[in-house]
Amino acid sequence: MSFDKGRKLVVAGVASCVLFACSGDSQTGATNGSAGQAAGGAPSGGSPTTAGQSSVAGSAPLGGAQVGGSTTGAAGTGGVNAGAGGTPAGSSGAAGSAGAAGTAGAPAIGSSKILIYGVTTGFRHGSITAAAKALAAVATTNGLTAELVGCTDATNKPDATKLSAAALAGYGAVVLLANSGEPFGYPATTEIQNLVDYVKNGGALIAIEDADHCYDGAFGGHPLSQPYVDLIGNDFVGHPGGVALATCTKMGTGPAIDKLPATFTTTDEIYETKPLNPKNQVVLNCVSSGDASKAVRPISYLREEGAGRVFFTALGHPDASWTSPMDAAAANSRLLEDHVLPALLWAMHR
Repeated sequence: MSFDKGRKLVVAGVASCVLFACSGDSQTGATNGSAGQAAGGAPSGGSPTTAGQSSVAGSAPLGGAQVGGSTTGAAGTGGVNAGAGGTPAGSSGAAGSAGAAGTAGAPAIGSSKILIYGVTTGFRHGSITAAAKALAAVATTNGLTAELVGCTDATNKPDATKLSAAALAGYGAVVLLANSGEPFGYPATTEIQNLVDYVKNGGALIAIEDADHCYDGAFGGHPLSQPYVDLIGNDFVGHPGGVALATCTKMGTGPAIDKLPATFTTTDEIYETKPLNPKNQVVLNCVSSGDASKAVRPISYLREEGAGRVFFTALGHPDASWTSPMDAAAANSRLLEDHVLPALLWAMHR
């Protein structure tokens, strides 16, 4: 994987798996995977064309979709989620005839619209507004459109309507920005399940900071939501040492970390979390100088979830980390441009 000068995801040669020694032929669009033809239609092992390559069955797990392709359907004229529906991988249908009514909660794959949701009912990070502004700006420069909800103190109110199946279906990605407590309202059983379905049906989820400290039994005496915790991929325990200088090391290779230095320093909170979802592939470990235990803690990870993708990072506590290099000695240590943005584009199959 590589990025061009405008930081758009492009495919070049061989795609690497994060933490695993494997590769996929990203020029043909699949390694033992299905290849969609222009009319939407060759089955697994069929002839690939430039109109669309789908790497569902055998490409590198986190190597990314090919340009013009998708992990959920053939990308020829049959399209992916063409109209309100779309065709499944390898099936025929010149205009997305299969599933004309679509799947409830299925994301608008290929949509350039992203939701940045910053609502909190517990601790509210002061960096939310700065982070949302920076995220929206970089989204615009990368051909995306951002809708901000709850990203200022004045607008900090749960809005469950944004988590309806119909609403989620309009977004190419959902960014949960430093949420805490019960940001969708309570009990939010339906909204959480809608988000789970959205991701599993092919949606992109980016979770930042204490988005892993929601619906986990720590608020209002309410029981935890296991579906939410499982979706995010970990549960916040604390940040031993508080905001302090930390040393971070990237693990393996992949779009979320390829731009970062092998090792860099940053001033931030380094989260302690409960056991990770076993499917998470950790891409960044950090050690806080303020943590007496000097424990190496997983801070950023990503994974495939059904047909969708999830990325989480606990970094981003200081406002400055969203606008300046995290490490003053390393220009390529920007949290947004060198870590979060590439992960967002990867999750969106871009």
